Amino acid sequence: MALGPNVSIEVLQGHSHSWRRCWRSAWTLCALLGALQTPLQASETETRHAMAAMAAFAECKILNAGYSRDRAQNILNTWISNKGLKKQAEWLQSAQAIRVVALISEAMNKSCNGFDQNSSQFIPAMEAIDQL
Repeated sequence: MALGPNVSIEVLQGHSHSWRRCWRSAWTLCALLGALQTPLQASETETRHAMAAMAAFAECKILNAGYSRDRAQNILNTWISNKGLKKQAEWLQSAQAIRVVALISEAMNKSCNGFDQNSSQFIPAMEAIDQL
C-alpha cells in the first residue's frame, strides 16, 4: 500500500507464543473493528497502533475486496485528517511501519474484520505489533 510518497511494503516472518497471540489478536481486532480512537493524551505507541491498524485495514481492502490503491489511500488519509494525526502519520513511511502494516494486512481474514489465525503472517504480525 502506498503509505506515503515512494513507500512500498516489505514482508518479514517470525514466531511467537500462542498464549500471547490470543491477547494480541483480541487487542488488534478491537482496534480494527472500530476502537481506532486516538484520545488527546494518547501515547506515541497507542497512536502508532491505531495508525498501523487503519493502514492495514486499507491494505487488506486492496488485497481482498478489490479496492483501488487510490480508494484505500483516501480512506487512510481521511482517517488521519479526521483524527488530527498528519504530523504523526509521517511514521507510516518508516521501515518499521511498512513492515507492521504489511504483516497485519496479510494476517487479516478475507473480510478485513479480524485475523486468519492460520495465516503464515499471523504470528509475525503479532510480534511486530508488540515491537511498536
